[in-house]
Amino acid sequence: MIKSLIDGLRFLVEIATVSLLIWAGWHFPSLVGRLIGGVALPIAVLLAWGRWMAPRSPFQLVEWQRLIAEIVLFGGTAMAAVAIGQTRLALGYGAVVLVSLLLTHGVR
Repeated sequence: MIKSLIDGLRFLVEIATVSLLIWAGWHFPSLVGRLIGGVALPIAVLLAWGRWMAPRSPFQLVEWQRLIAEIVLFGGTAMAAVAIGQTRLALGYGAVVLVSLLLTHGVR
């Protein structure tokens, strides 16, 4: 049951990450910037996640590589939220991400 709760929290973090990237991407001033930041970047993140980080992927990263990739991705997403003026949202997101990372990687 605990693993299911951790997996559920993890899924919500992943959905929030993609949503924040899309939202931040649409704040670029030009159409090209919006298409790259709000469409192409989130799609690239989803493809990379599915290829190297999905639980059933045959190409899954080892634990330490996955942790580094997650810190970079989730940290970058929090910084993107700050860049569009959503500091409180970034702090809340970061707190939930931290709990998720600790539960996923720290608790065995």
